Amino acid sequence: MSLNRVRHLDSATRSTVRQAGFSSLIRLAPFMLLAGVIAILAVYFVIYLVYARALFAFPFDYDQGEGFELYDAIRLAAGQNIYLDNSIFPFYSSNYPPVYRLMVVPLIWLFGPHIWTARLVTFVCSLVIGALIVAAARRVMMAQGRPSTALGRLAGALFLLGPAAAALAFFAANYVYYIGPLARAHIPMVMFGFAGILCLDIGFAGDRDASQTRVRLRWVTAGVTLLIVAGFTKLQAVDALAAGFGFLLFRHPRLCFKALLTSALATAVIVVAFNLATGGQFWLNVVLANVNEYDIQRTWLFYGQWFRLQGALIVCSGLYVGWDVIAAIRARSLKPITIWSMYFMAGAAIGMLTGKWGAGPTYLVAAIAASCVCTVGFLWRAAHWVADRIAAHPPIAANHFTRNALFALLMAVVFLAQASLNVHLPTSGRVFGALARILNIPSGASAWQGYPYYDVIGDTQLGHLLDPADIQAGWELARLAREAPGPVWSEEAMITLHAGKGVVTNPTQLLNLSKSGYLDTSNMIRMIDAREFGAVIFRAQFYPHDVLLAIHENYQWGRTVRMNGFDYLVLYPRPAKQTE
Repeated sequence: MSLNRVRHLDSATRSTVRQAGFSSLIRLAPFMLLAGVIAILAVYFVIYLVYARALFAFPFDYDQGEGFELYDAIRLAAGQNIYLDNSIFPFYSSNYPPVYRLMVVPLIWLFGPHIWTARLVTFVCSLVIGALIVAAARRVMMAQGRPSTALGRLAGALFLLGPAAAALAFFAANYVYYIGPLARAHIPMVMFGFAGILCLDIGFAGDRDASQTRVRLRWVTAGVTLLIVAGFTKLQAVDALAAGFGFLLFRHPRLCFKALLTSALATAVIVVAFNLATGGQFWLNVVLANVNEYDIQRTWLFYGQWFRLQGALIVCSGLYVGWDVIAAIRARSLKPITIWSMYFMAGAAIGMLTGKWGAGPTYLVAAIAASCVCTVGFLWRAAHWVADRIAAHPPIAANHFTRNALFALLMAVVFLAQASLNVHLPTSGRVFGALARILNIPSGASAWQGYPYYDVIGDTQLGHLLDPADIQAGWELARLAREAPGPVWSEEAMITLHAGKGVVTNPTQLLNLSKSGYLDTSNMIRMIDAREFGAVIFRAQFYPHDVLLAIHENYQWGRTVRMNGFDYLVLYPRPAKQTE
């Protein structure tokens, strides 16, 4: 059509063109809105990456106990036992199963004993969880129905945008942000558990015929194996184990009993082997020592905090579970209950352990991962249900585009609401400082000891970036430990490791054993009374009471070094005349 003819289009034609363009814009609006929400969630992911990079550059304990995780891996890399008798010098033992430590060993062989190697393993595991969430969310969408091919690339994009939003919401969660890059076993445990759940879900996809029995068996074998590995990463994997075997019981009782029996035998053989090889120390330190005192008030506190932080996803996941339960009642069968409903419920139930001494809200990370999947499943179902109701009332016609648009709109609303609950970010620098001002975060707001970091939770010891002075303080502590004669009693392992000295004690483990009556402290107190330690370095003084009393009777304050917002007390032996 020539330019001259276009100029002479009648007003009716021009109006039709404008209406068509406006209609197209309206149709695209939900998808554009979802893309905008994903961009907001991506900002959280960038903050997560910045935090991880800062931790990789910090060579000391950021969270108490990280160095002991590395020390376990160092011992394993050298072929040494990590489950020792805590009553014998150096009064040390690991208190977790070995899988995470074994994952760090190859990096120690390649790069040496650096704390960043242990943090890198955990960080990569968190990225794998994100990828698994994408895969699982796509599966729950496909279980309800594929998008219409009439929309072409737009429909395919929706099957990426929805799961991508779910995965990014996982990284936006405050609890995930805190521990994702830390040298801790919890994230690897969740990775193995989530992967095992996903394998079981794939194994029972659709109605496999007899020719696909082997395919199902392979997926179930892989799933159960991953669940066992999760259990040998950290004992809190009981949520994934309960969900996995419960799902097997609902879908295929006979296969469940076979898998359960095989798993129990394999686990028993491994535990007995470890126990024999360590003289009983594996069972004592990994199982008995983790039966700690319990405070139900802490549990309710953490549940309340979890709901304030993850409320949008928790509500949607609860509705997803309810949908499954109603479907099961109508079908008079447990088969309609999906494995993701079971995993979310089990993950939420494991939150009851947050009241245990030494536990924390990160026990709910598995529930957060499951809620990301359940939320996508619920919103996809809801979009279909609403579209079907619309289609039943002519002249409105609900096609696949309507379903997809409804889903995109629901996703945008829910995940925007969720993003608003998770606000946390550094508040200094050109980019983050400007973002803090846009969000109207008060100047100077700090979640921990004056560090320029804001967290909607309020006071939190984790999440802030580190100051260069913190690294200098760490090296100063290492220097003091190195110059002290003989062994150094340090509450954190990285200080003595950088000082070139052996690690003495695992404080919280000693305290746990002492509270349960499983620890003989006589050798410790004898060495302390003889002042055989050149220095004592405290941060939180998480030691048995009689040990602390002996230290304070035989050692006196010498220096205070402030690192990462904590005062590290360096104590030296008292002169003999002061103890006569």
